[in-house]
Amino acid sequence: MKIQSRIRVLLILVVAAMLYVLPVMAQDGNETGVELKPSPDVISSAQDPSPPADAQKSASIGEEILSVSTANSPGDSDSVWIRQIDVNGDASLESANLIWDDEDKMLYFYYEGGFKCRNGSTGTGAVLIGVNGKNNPRNKPAGSGFYAVSLDKDECGAEEAGLWGCRFDAAGNPAACGTAAVDDKYDDIIILTASEQ
Repeated sequence: MKIQSRIRVLLILVVAAMLYVLPVMAQDGNETGVELKPSPDVISSAQDPSPPADAQKSASIGEEILSVSTANSPGDSDSVWIRQIDVNGDASLESANLIWDDEDKMLYFYYEGGFKCRNGSTGTGAVLIGVNGKNNPRNKPAGSGFYAVSLDKDECGAEEAGLWGCRFDAAGNPAACGTAAVDDKYDDIIILTASEQ
């Protein structure tokens, strides 16, 4: 009888500990990362991009681990330009570099600036957004895409420096988020460690 009592007490303690620890773990997972929703202007720009007459030519956009190559063959280049646009829906204009990959029907935005963290703080760094245009060869919904943000260690709850990103639907709502890597071969990001939404 004493053994059964001890087992019950032990089980109650284990269940109580789990009930305490699980919400704390879930809260930590929800507080890591960036709160960013591409503005309607960003999403609509990819539907019919119009590079200005003074656009330059390039085969890539971004820097270091937060860059993407748009070259589909040697010598292939695409239109690149700078535009003042509310990229992240915060009602302020960012100076963003844009490149239109006309073969893959993907419009990229790259800028450096501030962003809101999921834990309520703010961060500053480089942001890359890719938005699928109409009739893209991957048959992804027009307006859907991804963003990736370069985070320093401890910025937005990041355990180490690297990229945080989300895939988003055609309305800009996040579909999958977590630590990420840019995959320019498939015009997307790879979610390395998924986070709860």
